[in-house]
Amino acid sequence: MAAQDDEGGGLPAISLRESRFADDRQARPWSFRLFVFLRAMAAIELVRGLVTWGALLGVGGGPDPLDATPRDALIATVVFAAADPVAAVGLWIGAAWGVAIWLLAALAHLFTVGLVGAPSAASLALGGFELAAMLAYLVLSLKARREAD
Repeated sequence: MAAQDDEGGGLPAISLRESRFADDRQARPWSFRLFVFLRAMAAIELVRGLVTWGALLGVGGGPDPLDATPRDALIATVVFAAADPVAAVGLWIGAAWGVAIWLLAALAHLFTVGLVGAPSAASLALGGFELAAMLAYLVLSLKARREAD
């Protein structure tokens, strides 16, 4: 079976190097920058998802998060615990659905921060980061699209 794959009858070898962007780094710099940005956002989303899961599971001691958290906040936390890791996978592989889930989750997070009566400095900073990241994605994707045309 392995010999047949080596003769060209099977799938190509798995490589950790993303060759389609490595070859185009000079020819298509904005596409490469978009690629790097999506990978960075994937890492950030994965960390956010892990932090959210940690909060749900009560990592770090303290009261039981299921008892101490209001129901609306708990629902939002569960949604983000599911959406952030899924968005991270989609962003990492460069899938359109990953970008869509990331943008929807970021907008939902901004919406929940806006609903809070007096948001904390940390949530305002996170909201500012999300707005800046969405703007950066818009600029990079528009420049990469122009580059492809």
